[in-house]
Amino acid sequence: MREFRLKARVYFSDTDAGGIAYHRSYFDWAEHGRTEMLREAVPELPQSELAEDDGILTVIKAIEIHYRTPAHLDDEIEIITTMGKVQRFSCIIEQRIMRGDDLLADLSVKAAFISKATKHPVPIPQVFLDALKEEEE
Repeated sequence: MREFRLKARVYFSDTDAGGIAYHRSYFDWAEHGRTEMLREAVPELPQSELAEDDGILTVIKAIEIHYRTPAHLDDEIEIITTMGKVQRFSCIIEQRIMRGDDLLADLSVKAAFISKATKHPVPIPQVFLDALKEEEE
């Protein structure tokens, strides 16, 4: 499966007084990686349009994170995102946050789509399935 890579930097707002990244910063970086992956896979359908026009929201059902080594102020990092298992109503997204060759954290994220009106699960939109299928070929 193709990897999507997003470069970022650790800013002061991401860190504590000692210059070590807060645990929540990893969740933010991972979210940016997932969002940009979807934006690249289906550029014609931004999440805002999916929500407003189609009434479908993207949600996180579960997330597992393993912190390996800390990120520090001014580090250049890279968020590597790959699509894992795709089911009818959800998918698993695997992510690694790297500083050069050093693994800072790895995440496994279960994402799903829900109806904006009912808040109940809906099947993954076909446009996303088609884009993911193309990635696998």
